[in-house]
Amino acid sequence: MKKRVVTGIMATMIFASPFLPTIAQADTLEEMEQQKNELDSQSSELNNKIEKQDSTLNDLESEKSILESDITTLQTQIDETVLKLHDQEQKLEESKAKVEQLKKEIELLRELIDQRTGKLENQARSVQTDGNASNLIGLLITAESFTDLVGRIGVVNQLVTANKDIVTEQATDQKALETNEVKAQAEKVAIEDTKNDIELSKNNLVAQKAEMDDKIVQVAIQYDMTEEEKNTFVKEQQVIATQTSTLSETMQKERQRIIEEEQARQLAVQEAAEAAAVKAAAAEEARLVAVASQEKAEQEETARQERTAEQEEAAKKAQTAKKEAEQAAEQKATIASSYIKKSTSTNKSTSSTKSSSTTSSNSSSNTSPSTQPTVTQKPKPEPVSPSSNSDFIRPSGGYMTSAYGYRVHPITGDYKLHGGTDFGGGGAIVASKSGSVVIAGYHSDWGYYVKIDHGNGLQTLYAHMVAGSLLVTPGQQVSQGQQIGTMGTTGSSTGVHLHFEMYKNGSRVDPASYL
Repeated sequence: MKKRVVTGIMATMIFASPFLPTIAQADTLEEMEQQKNELDSQSSELNNKIEKQDSTLNDLESEKSILESDITTLQTQIDETVLKLHDQEQKLEESKAKVEQLKKEIELLRELIDQRTGKLENQARSVQTDGNASNLIGLLITAESFTDLVGRIGVVNQLVTANKDIVTEQATDQKALETNEVKAQAEKVAIEDTKNDIELSKNNLVAQKAEMDDKIVQVAIQYDMTEEEKNTFVKEQQVIATQTSTLSETMQKERQRIIEEEQARQLAVQEAAEAAAVKAAAAEEARLVAVASQEKAEQEETARQERTAEQEEAAKKAQTAKKEAEQAAEQKATIASSYIKKSTSTNKSTSSTKSSSTTSSNSSSNTSPSTQPTVTQKPKPEPVSPSSNSDFIRPSGGYMTSAYGYRVHPITGDYKLHGGTDFGGGGAIVASKSGSVVIAGYHSDWGYYVKIDHGNGLQTLYAHMVAGSLLVTPGQQVSQGQQIGTMGTTGSSTGVHLHFEMYKNGSRVDPASYL
């Protein structure tokens, strides 16, 4: 037992006295280790971001190359279209020259026809005035011989035949005149239609090129931003690497310092434990003697307390028997008193029940049911929508999805003015009113769009059309209800719809008051 006590005292002395300084040092090192882990995690996260930015840069570079290739192809198509347009314009000029030549020929034919007509009319008048029977008889009588008579009759036949030829040529020239006029007009219309088609194709190609140019600008902006973000991540990673290196050196020095302090501490503890062990053994010897004396005194005290407890137990039993006898007598008296009270209470209860029944009957006979009046509410008149006196029509057959006014922008999330009315559903877009086309092209926000001037300071704008669906060109006159494009989702858009704007003297106004 003595050996076990000495061992416990020595273990307590070894682990108790220097424990607090060791914990303080460990916490400092643990914080450094945790900080280093956080820096490593940040460095790894930045490395992932840099790799992601590199991937994005590669994708943007590839997209930019594709767009540049598409633009080259599109520019080739535009050049070819311009050449076709130039050829058609040249053909149109040639056609105009041909029409002018045909006009001259027509004028000559008309003059010739007029001359022939005049000649025939003169001959007809001469026949009518001079071609009577006496003249013919005189022609025969005055003939000197039969040969002369035959000759004179032959001249008459030649004149008649010549007049017939003139009439035939007259009809042929008249028919040629009409044919040339129809042919010249048809050729002019055909060339004009071809030219308009080529102009429309050229306008759509130019708009598509504008869209690709805008995309290249957006890609370039994203590329610059991504490159800048990547450089920022690289700089942050370099800073973290420097901090990690510095922290690692500090941690190494701290570990070495802790090891040296721990070795010195353990040596001091060992020396103190050996000195204290001797002192503790003597003290323990004295304590054991004192404990033995104390145990003997406690045994004697325990025996005395047991005797006293037996005496007190006997006294308690006698007192308990006395109390039980007294309680039995009290219970008998209580039972007798309870029986007397119960008989008296029964008589009083019978009388009270009869009186209560009579009162209840009178009370119920005086009670009458109450009625609530029914209130009839008149229906509110339905609001009458004001009729519009404007001569504008709806630009599409779709349903309205967003009205003019302030709202949360579906793409940016900003609370701003929505300067037009949106129509959903898809389909054709028509001119709300007749006018002159101002713009038919591409915009980064509106996509493919058309703007029409209606005069009197009023203009309309139709946005987000399908690429290549523009059916009008700048300067063209359009009629009300004429299709100008197809609903799409180009530009800054979240789905297929038409964004319709109304301008009055250059300022946007609510289109609802005009439709």
